Amino acid sequence: MPPFRAYDGLSDLLFGSLAQWDAVWFIHLADNGYDSTQITAFFPLYPLLVSGFSVVTRSTVVAGVLLSLVAGCVAVVLLRRVAATRLGEAAQRDAIVLVSLYPLSFVFTSVYSDGLFLALAVGAFSAGLRQRPLVAGVVAALAVDTRVVGLALIPALAVMLWPRDRTPRAIGGLIAATVLPLVALGAYAAYLHHRFGDGLAFVHAAGVDTWNRHVPPLGPVSGLWQSTAAAWHGSLELLRHLPRSGSYPHGLAAHDTWSAWNVAQFALVAAALWLTWVAWKRLGPAFGLYSLGVLAIVLASPADFVPLASSPRYLLADFPLFLAVADLLQGRPRLREATIVAFAALAVVAAVGFSRKTWIA
Repeated sequence: MPPFRAYDGLSDLLFGSLAQWDAVWFIHLADNGYDSTQITAFFPLYPLLVSGFSVVTRSTVVAGVLLSLVAGCVAVVLLRRVAATRLGEAAQRDAIVLVSLYPLSFVFTSVYSDGLFLALAVGAFSAGLRQRPLVAGVVAALAVDTRVVGLALIPALAVMLWPRDRTPRAIGGLIAATVLPLVALGAYAAYLHHRFGDGLAFVHAAGVDTWNRHVPPLGPVSGLWQSTAAAWHGSLELLRHLPRSGSYPHGLAAHDTWSAWNVAQFALVAAALWLTWVAWKRLGPAFGLYSLGVLAIVLASPADFVPLASSPRYLLADFPLFLAVADLLQGRPRLREATIVAFAALAVVAAVGFSRKTWIA
């Protein structure tokens, strides 16, 4: 990984430790723009804001870290407001704690777009719940120009804003909220067509050697099938080589590492599918539809070897899952304590590993 300059040796070390893996792409994009089709997999709003903010900070990496941190703080404040429409006081606080301590929440302090996307997604949801369709549509459009998973907001906003009186104003608000995100995606595709002659370059870029992703014929259905098969074969692979003690003094072999990732990530996505149902039943169809949309988009582009690669980080955008878990933990003090302690412990391990250039997600 290339070094990134902040201000001096100590600040270089501090901020540089937070700029690993995909942060390299965001920093390159903020500094140089879209100079290759490979980098089009990263959507423009976050690097554009980082580039603008770097004029003030005089350092791209510092701008990226501070922007992510501020966006993460805004996201949890907005999440508390959304949670207040469905959950009691204790569950609202737990939802914020769970998001803040989620094992992949280190991205809120790195040059990643996850914090900004979460703030925009929750902001669009909040506007939709308050029946402010134009605000919801504009914020959802910004979310889409941050990450393609923002498209999951469209069905959720359609449910929240479905007009009861069928007046022109209500219908117009519904159209604005659901069409503006598509316009944002179309604008990015139009730019890519102008720049590279390929409006779907962001889709095609996923298939390069860096990510080795593809969109299968049946989309998320194929992705779910591939991840299920990978988890099954991974389980057999791990069981076949037991016991492990002393077998790998320098760490797991590559195929065993992939097997472990496939099993763990499939278990997480299976839990997310169940929690999506819980969110639908306890929080309402809009929350369930958004969660289902996020999962569908995640499953629609499986990677080679590890189909669900990076899915633990992608699920940070699926905020209804955290609301559902917080609601389920009420009245179960021991399970609540165990969950929070487990989140915190894993978060520390993940953050340390990430800062030491270990691939986490």
